[in-house]
Amino acid sequence: MPKPRILAAASVLVVLFASTISHGADRFVLVFDGAGVKDNQTGLIWEQAPDLDHDVWSRSVERCATKTVGGKHGWRAPTIQEMKTLVDPARKDPALPPGHPFSNIKSAIYWTATPHPTDDILAWQMSFFSGESVTDQKSGTRRMWCVLGESSAK
Repeated sequence: MPKPRILAAASVLVVLFASTISHGADRFVLVFDGAGVKDNQTGLIWEQAPDLDHDVWSRSVERCATKTVGGKHGWRAPTIQEMKTLVDPARKDPALPPGHPFSNIKSAIYWTATPHPTDDILAWQMSFFSGESVTDQKSGTRRMWCVLGESSAK
């Protein structure tokens, strides 16, 4: 009798695990011939593969504004709130949902467009190694993951 209980428990775990894995695949859709990824949860379109350039905050924000990805203009630096919508707190390195379609993300730290509210030399950034957001001096060099559109997430 104990074996059927163990098998039943294992079956439930397998079903739950499979459901979690498909979440990222259901949430994200490739657009612009694969150069962009639409997040159906927020309505934002992210670069599928952010560039590998490390730069100071001001030049990183400016680079998004002048970028063309998938033939589309109008990219911008994301806010810290928008960047947090990508994070799966249960995962690390990268802290993204299972089944996500992004590349060039593992272990990277990204600037956001959000300056610190009281200290002009700091801005918010997101670590996709840990999934944590922190502030750092704008003179430091980090990567930037550009976004297109306005968020529908509240």
